[in-house]
Amino acid sequence: MAKDFISRGDLRLIPLAELRLSPLNSRQEIAAEEVEAMAESLAVAGLLQNLIGHLTPTGVEIVGGGTRLRALQRLAAEGWSRHEDLIPIDPVPVKVTADLQEAVAWAGTENSARSALHPADEVRAYAAMRERGASLSRIARSFARSEAHVERRLKLADLPAEALAALRANEISLEMAKALTLAPSGERCLEVLGSVRGRDVRPEQVRRELTPGTVPSTDRRAVFVGLEAYLAAGGTSQRDLFADRTLLEDEALLDRLFAEKGAAEAERIRAEEGWEWATWVPEEYVSWTVTQKLVRLYARPGKLSDGEEAELAALEEREADDTLDEPGRARLAELEARREGGFTDAQRASAGIFVYCSSRDGLSVERAYQQPRAVPRGAAELAPDLPQSLIEDLHRIRLGALQARLMDQSELMLDLLAWSLGGGLRPWARPLAISPTDQPIVPEKGEGTSYPPRLAARLEPNASLGPDGTPAEFEAFRAQGKKHRNQILTEALARTFCTGSSGLSAALARQLGVEVRRIWTPTAQGFLGRCSAGYLDRLWNELVPAAEAEPAHQSFNKLKKGEKAKRLEALFADPDTREALGLSREDCAKIDAWVPAELGWPEGEE
Repeated sequence: MAKDFISRGDLRLIPLAELRLSPLNSRQEIAAEEVEAMAESLAVAGLLQNLIGHLTPTGVEIVGGGTRLRALQRLAAEGWSRHEDLIPIDPVPVKVTADLQEAVAWAGTENSARSALHPADEVRAYAAMRERGASLSRIARSFARSEAHVERRLKLADLPAEALAALRANEISLEMAKALTLAPSGERCLEVLGSVRGRDVRPEQVRRELTPGTVPSTDRRAVFVGLEAYLAAGGTSQRDLFADRTLLEDEALLDRLFAEKGAAEAERIRAEEGWEWATWVPEEYVSWTVTQKLVRLYARPGKLSDGEEAELAALEEREADDTLDEPGRARLAELEARREGGFTDAQRASAGIFVYCSSRDGLSVERAYQQPRAVPRGAAELAPDLPQSLIEDLHRIRLGALQARLMDQSELMLDLLAWSLGGGLRPWARPLAISPTDQPIVPEKGEGTSYPPRLAARLEPNASLGPDGTPAEFEAFRAQGKKHRNQILTEALARTFCTGSSGLSAALARQLGVEVRRIWTPTAQGFLGRCSAGYLDRLWNELVPAAEAEPAHQSFNKLKKGEKAKRLEALFADPDTREALGLSREDCAKIDAWVPAELGWPEGEE
């Protein structure tokens, strides 16, 4: 029988009648409909992949391609008459080995043993079946592929013939061919093909060039509005099968729908929660420039009785054990809300909120802000006790006091640094004013390159090398030792600490026992002279006991504002003034510890 073989190395053409299924073939039983689907595929597209056989003393047994063998036998039994242009596939190309161990290996790993079909040939085969009326599911069954895979390949079949020829000749990559499917016309596709053929152009660059002004369906605006609402409003789109997304083509319409829905949501939340006003912010977060002239309000912390705290702890334990029923969950939610506290009705009636849409959280609300009160001309008595500029100065002083304590906290600052740079926080939520910059380490052609995720995700440039960054400078820095390094790092990081809105600053201040008066003393020029006369009167009455200094109170009230400021400055700094007023040690301690409320760290703030 060997004399009948036409040998080309180990690939031979063997008459179909002389082939039989090998016992080594893993698919001894196969459904009739699967054989029929394969027969139709072979009748339309031909045999795109050779069979694999084991040469035995009695002939060639097929160890790989059992379904194809059965389908060929069915077509032969029909007399190769299924289609008019069907060319009989006989003899059959078979890759043959006489080595039993090699045949066993082929039988178990046929998919990896055989050479892959070129994508262009695969595309043409699918297209040929589609032209003969085969459905997507039938093509998928015929080639043992998923319907999604076939759908994507058929999208490539719609490319101009010249583009498919360029793919077959390896003049463009498969990824580039996928990008070309976004061309609005065949002419545009060929125009771009001519500019990229044989050149090192990234497919993503071509995608952007072919879809100018489009918005992906994953954009926060598109997700918020919803694709159905956009299309219902007359929007047009195109589907990018290979990126598994839809591209919205009318950005102006999307922006209008985004603004309308955002404004409606802001009004809904305002009405439900009882705020005086609500403003829709189209950006991804509420910028400081939007709120800088407003007064920030904070929720009032809640308080539970001892009995309610015990009840809450018991409910939380039952929830952890998954034994809490619906009434228990409702009670748990009620107690948690009460302990958390919230804004008062008075706050809601005079303040407002900003509503925005973020990529991560969707519809979001930033609560709460109040418009500064307008002061009528000539109504000095209605002016605020502390002007806004003074409040801002006091906040700076408060922050400075915290930074001064942080300069001695090396380990804490290292923890804060690690959390800021690697904790997944939003940029505006980081406790340190540091903006890490990812370095470009991924090559344009990344095949064969696999960085550890931690390396690829973030790389912070080493700022310790100095202006020149020479190895000699770095070695000189290292030679000074770890203690020196830690001290320099701690002080530098402490100077970057910034306040936020999560309560972290207040918690750290309490933890570290921050005492603002260690770095700040009220003076006439820096603080007291900038306060209202009524504020100075109340402060004097608070710090100087009336029973011991009644004449002093009367004389102080008669002073002009500037004189009151000087008098209070002396009270804070001059021991003789305190002695003259007959103040006790406890009174003096109270004066030494006093700070305005704006320098304190109240619960629920910052």
